[in-house]
Amino acid sequence: MATERSKRKDHIIALLGQTSEMSVNEIADILKVSTMTIRRYLHELEEEGLVRRLHGKALLLNVMSRPVDPYVLGKQIEKNAELKSKIGAAAASLVKPDEMIFLDSGSTTPFIAKSIDAQMHLNVLCYTFQNALEFYNRPNTKLILSGGFYDRDSNIFYSNKSLEIIKDLRADTAFISTAGVDKDLGLTTYFYFEADIKKALIASAKRVVLVTDSTKFGKVSITYFANIQDLDVVVTDEGIPDEYRNFFVEQGIELIIV
Repeated sequence: MATERSKRKDHIIALLGQTSEMSVNEIADILKVSTMTIRRYLHELEEEGLVRRLHGKALLLNVMSRPVDPYVLGKQIEKNAELKSKIGAAAASLVKPDEMIFLDSGSTTPFIAKSIDAQMHLNVLCYTFQNALEFYNRPNTKLILSGGFYDRDSNIFYSNKSLEIIKDLRADTAFISTAGVDKDLGLTTYFYFEADIKKALIASAKRVVLVTDSTKFGKVSITYFANIQDLDVVVTDEGIPDEYRNFFVEQGIELIIV
């Protein structure tokens, strides 16, 4: 319990580090716990001199010490490129000709795109510039771009209309990335505007495949987007902790380790 308490308090600090202040209800919704629990955590954080509670809200006291979001796509792709290439190749092997697939954002999904046979007849929806570049000149690929405003840090196109496009389509497989995987708090992402896109991809696919390196297990990022039980397959590397190996088996989730 002490570990879980510490993890949730760290998550609260991370949330406040992004927005300076949030309401108790907002924090409770993101962490999927009661407002009473959040008030208890905030009371402890206030006693530690980290936050101030004010009229149902929490304020991060030292704004200058906010944690800087470490996610910049280019740097993330460079990290563990060889390992992510192996994960991408294993995920690509799940794709069959003439299927419809969704490709999420993130630093691993471009390696899936690179590993798919360029001559394969395929339908692909993506919402990142990087993945679109992998497919735009493949004559046998029907490429669908969800479109919208472009965020350079995340490499994401997003808009309300792009969500409608995703919701109107159906895929055989959605390949999903994540910034954190936690048994209790689920899958999380750095960018709040990306969470709705991920939710739409998952809801519109027959099979959901999580592609992630083992460093993401046990981590919690800013915004929740799915439960672990929403997954059908997890593709990762040998560094996955035993507790997560066992947990996926217990949940009936297929585990592919490269």
